Amino acid sequence: MPFRPRSVIIHPDASVQYEKPERSAAAGSHPDGAAWKKVGMAFERVRADGQWGEVIPKSQIPLRFVQKYGVTNLYCVDLPSFRRCFYTILGRDVIFLDIVDHRKYDRLFRS
Repeated sequence: MPFRPRSVIIHPDASVQYEKPERSAAAGSHPDGAAWKKVGMAFERVRADGQWGEVIPKSQIPLRFVQKYGVTNLYCVDLPSFRRCFYTILGRDVIFLDIVDHRKYDRLFRS
């Protein structure tokens, strides 16, 4: 049986990252519109199964997520236009933390 979270939210510190593609999509930007649509789909999938995203192994969680949010688990969802979003599970809640482009993703996961 899948884990069904009590809530799926965007962390207040990350709300700007999620508002930008939403605003651009509303203004008719195709790449941002596709990314925003996929974010909405990811929210729905995570509501049905909180562990749906790709698991980032604990040893590979970027220090930024540990220091800023105190995460001990991290999941990733691929988005259009070479973007990814990240979320964590805290208790019975799913908290979306960030949307990054390809360049920022590479910096986060440098060896």
